[in-house]
Amino acid sequence: MPREKLDQDGRPGVGPDPGVRVGAAAAATPVAGLEFAAKSMKGRKPRYDGSLVQLTRRFMDLVKAAPHGVLDLNEVSRLLGVRKRRVYDITNVLDGIHLVQKRSKNHIQWVGSDIKHITKRTPEQQKLRDELRDLTTVEAAMDELIKDCAHQLQKEPEWKYPLLKKTA
Repeated sequence: MPREKLDQDGRPGVGPDPGVRVGAAAAATPVAGLEFAAKSMKGRKPRYDGSLVQLTRRFMDLVKAAPHGVLDLNEVSRLLGVRKRRVYDITNVLDGIHLVQKRSKNHIQWVGSDIKHITKRTPEQQKLRDELRDLTTVEAAMDELIKDCAHQLQKEPEWKYPLLKKTA
């Protein structure tokens, strides 16, 4: 028996009314676009707060605070306010690069190097970053000077032997 098609509101029918635009086209119309934005933003956090990078940073803060680096993933999910699937995304990557190990179904343990040392920059690292930034600036300035010199040489080919006079 064929499955019955549903309209955009989930009611049985043939499908959406041909006169009603949905998807990207709906966002282009003023009223439908506002309704779409209002529905999608209702009760949601800003995108940055839910990014995997931000969640990983918060996850690492929990690892640092955990005794012996052991975490209950159900508790992590609750504390971060995300679905367990997102926590698994983080732990699977860390497990793949051998920084955590699964202890039981819902528990992981940090097995990487001392977590307190890897999360903060040392003064030496900061000094090297500053030096690299300065050298990059100098390199860009020198590249610009080289381009200017090359341009001037192409403009004036008779400068090949500037001290010699032409004899005819």
